[in-house]
Amino acid sequence: MARRRQKQQDLFTDVTYDGEEVGPSATVHDLLAVKGRRGAAAYASKAEKEPGRRAPIDILAGPRGGRIIAVAADAVEAAAMLDSATSELAAGHVYSGWCMLGLPYRKPKGDKENLWRISTDYADITVEAGSRKLNDGSTAWIGVPYGAYARMVLIALQSEALERNSPFVELGETAYDALRRLGLPDGGKVADLTLEQLEKIVRCKVSFRIGTDAKGLEINERLVEAFEYDTGGRTFIRRLKLSKAFFESLKRHPVPIDRDAVIRIRNSPMALDIYLWLAYRLPALEKDARISWTALWRQFGAGIATMRFFKRPFAENLELARSIYPTAQFQLTESGIILRPSPTPRRAKALPAA
Repeated sequence: MARRRQKQQDLFTDVTYDGEEVGPSATVHDLLAVKGRRGAAAYASKAEKEPGRRAPIDILAGPRGGRIIAVAADAVEAAAMLDSATSELAAGHVYSGWCMLGLPYRKPKGDKENLWRISTDYADITVEAGSRKLNDGSTAWIGVPYGAYARMVLIALQSEALERNSPFVELGETAYDALRRLGLPDGGKVADLTLEQLEKIVRCKVSFRIGTDAKGLEINERLVEAFEYDTGGRTFIRRLKLSKAFFESLKRHPVPIDRDAVIRIRNSPMALDIYLWLAYRLPALEKDARISWTALWRQFGAGIATMRFFKRPFAENLELARSIYPTAQFQLTESGIILRPSPTPRRAKALPAA
């Protein structure tokens, strides 16, 4: 650990320390506003973590701090390049159900590969894998969608459909067109993985239940009603139609997000889930809400065996989500998290001159 920290500090020997201390509760955006990109990274590399504490500066001083600072700075700089008339607008929408429960983080094994379920006190999601019919008359199960790129595909499809107020989404005549339309890399292994997740999504069946046994809302249908595909070297979806139930639910319960900013955390499925959750919960609050670590673990801890191994990755991904949601107000405590009323996701303000 000491050797890693020394290497980090060696990267910033050219940065003059300004002597200004930043409190442990200062967010990554507070740090950037005071010190700029290089200064923030240099300060975090020298910060001393307090054992057991999960203040923002403790996370920024940790192994993922550099990435969190870089993502936040990139988002700020990108926002500064946008026209002021549009820079405050959220760039996309998702159905509220996806903000409460998500897909598997990694490829499930065993029985869960084709049937995934996760439940909390207020919501439940079951995902059933779809199948592909082959020319020889056999049927091949293709597994449930999973990971960060399945989430990015879902965000793109919902945003495109709601923007045009139509369940029909045109993706293009080639795999390259489809990937560009989704806003994702169009080459290499990432492209293949994205196309694989897109096919899993259009073929799967999802059951959402929001509420309790006594009262609630349930959608039990395919996300996609129909789709056209091609195999020009690799299978890709040309166009699709969202199911009526899913599209109507999306129109009734849309959650605004900054789709451009979300792309910056596209490799982190837990951070994506946390961002969507914050975007849904925070603007709806009228007063502070406390959530226990146990409830957080049940919602975001799929695949993490014990609470002991959950808290650190959750805290890191929480700060990564904050890096693209600068107006989010929350605080980690010994008992869990305090959520505070906050505006919808908006792009950050420009960085100070270096």
